[in-house]
Amino acid sequence: MKHSRHAVVLCYNLTGNKANQIKAAAVRLGLQIRTVAPESFSLPLGHLLGWEEYAQAQATDDTPFTEEMLVFYQLSQAQLDAFLPEIRRAGGVRLKAVVTPTNVSWNSCALVRELDAEHNAIAQQRQAQH
Repeated sequence: MKHSRHAVVLCYNLTGNKANQIKAAAVRLGLQIRTVAPESFSLPLGHLLGWEEYAQAQATDDTPFTEEMLVFYQLSQAQLDAFLPEIRRAGGVRLKAVVTPTNVSWNSCALVRELDAEHNAIAQQRQAQH
């Protein structure tokens, strides 16, 4: 089980000036940037991060998504605290996640579905409170 000790940011569907600003901020903070192509969205996060146990993983038939997303792996709290305001300054990215022991086996499409479900649940809870 050989895992990268480097902080990595997986980038999905980022384009233009926003992409350039976010990537430049990441580099300044010592983060590795990996742009994930749509044809790789259906591979497990562990595969995208180069984990040996996911090396032979097969892609599923999930349809690629079009939303912007950032996935953080091995970022220190200080790196995350410095990077999040930079993302907001660049125009923001709604879908953000941290790689966990639970979601490392998920593909990016499954992660987007989970994040969307969480956002919807939070929105419903806020509506119920008002």
